[in-house]
Amino acid sequence: MAGRGFTIVELLTSLLAIVVLIGLVIHASSSVRRGADRASEMASARSLGIAWSSYAMDHRGTILPGYGSGFRARDAAGEFIDTSTAEVAAQRWPLRLAPYLGHDFAALYSGPARNELSELTSGPTADLLYRVSVRPSFGLNSVFVGGDQNYGGFSDIMRQTFGEFYARGLSSVRNPDRLVVFSTSHAQDSSLFSGVQEGFFRVLPPAWTSPLWSDVFDPDDPDNHGFVSARHLVGDDPVAITTTVDGAVATRTIDELRDLRRWSNLADSADWTMQPIGP
Repeated sequence: MAGRGFTIVELLTSLLAIVVLIGLVIHASSSVRRGADRASEMASARSLGIAWSSYAMDHRGTILPGYGSGFRARDAAGEFIDTSTAEVAAQRWPLRLAPYLGHDFAALYSGPARNELSELTSGPTADLLYRVSVRPSFGLNSVFVGGDQNYGGFSDIMRQTFGEFYARGLSSVRNPDRLVVFSTSHAQDSSLFSGVQEGFFRVLPPAWTSPLWSDVFDPDDPDNHGFVSARHLVGDDPVAITTTVDGAVATRTIDELRDLRRWSNLADSADWTMQPIGP
């Protein structure tokens, strides 16, 4: 008797099983790839933390200033970069931290932003320096760590009004295991790019003298959450990668980062805001 062939039901069942298996393989490979991307960017965050600490050690414990006029940067030969070449770029922290990274801009461009590096290095030097200073993969918590001229840093009037509201020396940091220095970042800048681009030199805290973050997280609006980029996943939760003063690297959700005690050396509560001191 001739062998019985497969029925339509059996064929459909087999096909469904194959589709499910393919889906599981794709999901597993995607999870592995996401994990590898996250691990790679956490390694970059660790390198940034080491460089940041090295800068402070070389400057008698003074913390790297985040953004301000009057600062200068050096090239790979140790010479000061001409201000007509660097323009405003040296006012931002990346070019001033570059010597502690061996002037390897790849250390500043991790994750999704790394694909831009080859395009940048093939262009004019002035363009390279400017864009590297604007779009590193990690933003600095410059409002409360190191100082930011756009947020009252280096202003005697601001310090008289609010006290030492930003950490200027390593010895002044109360909780080095909690205070965020760097976080994965992104921004939207129509003058250079279209849409949201990963990487921006500054991340803003949830509050300063008033709240800066919205109550509802919108990943398509970087201003909504201080330019912090939760571009990685742990399970189903979007997370940002952060580096703290003690050099530890961790993943944090946006809700975890709403706690001002992670941002300010002075914050004594999660919903703290800066207040004037004294009578």
